[in-house]
Amino acid sequence: MKCIIKAKILQTIRVLIYIGGFFSGPYALFATGLTSDTFYERKQVQEIRLTISELNVKKMKEALPMRIYVPATLRWRDIRLENVGVRYKGNSSSRPYQEHKRGYLIKVSEFNESTRFLKLRRIALDNGVQFGSLFSEPIVTDILRDLKVPSSRYNYARLFINGNYQGIYGNVERIDESFIERHFGTRKGALFKVHMPGPGSNFSYAGDKESQYKKGFEPKNKAAEKSFDKLITLIREIDKGDESKYEETLNRNLILDHFLKTTAVMLLAGCFDQLTGWNPHNYYLYRNPKTNRWSYIPWDLDVGFADRAFGRIPVIDGWHAGWPIPGGPPKPILERIVANRSLLKQYRETASSLLEKYFKPEKLHQRFDSLYSLIKDDLQRDPFPKRRITNPEDKGYDDILNKLKQFTNKRYKLARKQLDNPGPRPIPHPGYQPKGHRDPVPGNKLNGPTELRVISVTSNTVKLQWKDNAKKEAGHIVQRASLETKWKFRNHIPRPGLSEIQAVDNRATPGQKYRYRVYAVFQSPQGMIGSQPSDIVEITTKTSK
Repeated sequence: MKCIIKAKILQTIRVLIYIGGFFSGPYALFATGLTSDTFYERKQVQEIRLTISELNVKKMKEALPMRIYVPATLRWRDIRLENVGVRYKGNSSSRPYQEHKRGYLIKVSEFNESTRFLKLRRIALDNGVQFGSLFSEPIVTDILRDLKVPSSRYNYARLFINGNYQGIYGNVERIDESFIERHFGTRKGALFKVHMPGPGSNFSYAGDKESQYKKGFEPKNKAAEKSFDKLITLIREIDKGDESKYEETLNRNLILDHFLKTTAVMLLAGCFDQLTGWNPHNYYLYRNPKTNRWSYIPWDLDVGFADRAFGRIPVIDGWHAGWPIPGGPPKPILERIVANRSLLKQYRETASSLLEKYFKPEKLHQRFDSLYSLIKDDLQRDPFPKRRITNPEDKGYDDILNKLKQFTNKRYKLARKQLDNPGPRPIPHPGYQPKGHRDPVPGNKLNGPTELRVISVTSNTVKLQWKDNAKKEAGHIVQRASLETKWKFRNHIPRPGLSEIQAVDNRATPGQKYRYRVYAVFQSPQGMIGSQPSDIVEITTKTSK
């Protein structure tokens, strides 16, 4: 009799939770026996059901390209949550006339701050229509987590909205307060997100004004809103720290071992749309108050294992495994790592080890096939086009998998050769530039920089300083001329931000003559316009010992 009563009480609790639409706290966990690990179980394809009124579906679509939250009901297994927030997720899903399936972000605490789902605040459903399809992110995040680098959990989910099958999605753990609590054991500490590039997002110091960094760094919690000064200190140390103590500087401010591993994984997996790749965005920074050190956490990793992105970016040929400096805007942290013999050696040893452990083609092919087998039937029923939005020539998922495998074959073979014999540093590829893009050039605008001088010279670095005479400039650009350019000046080092007066050229060759000049750039309706350039300085780098 006691067992029957106990069972009925337990059933009553489950029913109350189900009806009440609230899932948070120890009683709910006791009642269900489920955790977030169950929700992200790798080999389990989840089923997520959303109920959204027709009016709110219409509101979401009519608001595009803005992404607005609307109320919905969430169901997963026996759990039912009412009044959660749902919106479209990602740039590709923000296009009003998108033909591919849209991504979704569920914020369970949007309308009730205390609501949690298995201790989670958000559920991110990735549409998997980019270069790496639905296969890049689970492989990359698995590798990072195996390396003890904080990274999202990931599995697959069938999504139903109002009873209609929407297709198979990547169920990827959101990097937010819940993620921080789970990984670092504390709710405290500043969390910033860089979604779109802005001043400082490439770790280039842009002055001490917080307003500059707020253009690129989005505070994701209250601690971050009060920590821009600490963020600026980090970037200043990375960009301008003492060259002779740079490894010590990085170790003091950053989890350096994690950053070097992440840099290698991103390169070997071809995740080009990152700070460590071509574009300085798609990452988070978290400052642990226990250690006062920052963690670099990559995000949006569905672009891996694909070459010639946008038909222009040579992800394999233009990204040397032994010299991890790709194209795009300069990234001071990468420039200074390759200029430091000890750090470059650490990176290469790390990359070489990871290449053999995780990136051998036969291992990756097996992983691709295993993932595909989990969702192959679901993909056949997927109501949306069976091709990537970035690769319209795809002929279905078998074709996509074949192309991803071809990438791994070529990437491994070339990376092994490059790490075994790095050779001299290659010339960086310019990176992706939108149609109609024009680089800034010196112009006739007054109040350009003056008093350009050389502060120091080594065999492979030149440090420059000038007087800033401009007001409300977007930044400065250092140009360099050499025998290689037939003494024509080319844009060489961008220095975004107000009142910038220094730059370091980390891409010099021993025993070579160079000429430098600098000019300011200003925003205008026609794009960037330049000031008159400074006078020219000429130096010859020291010869290697």
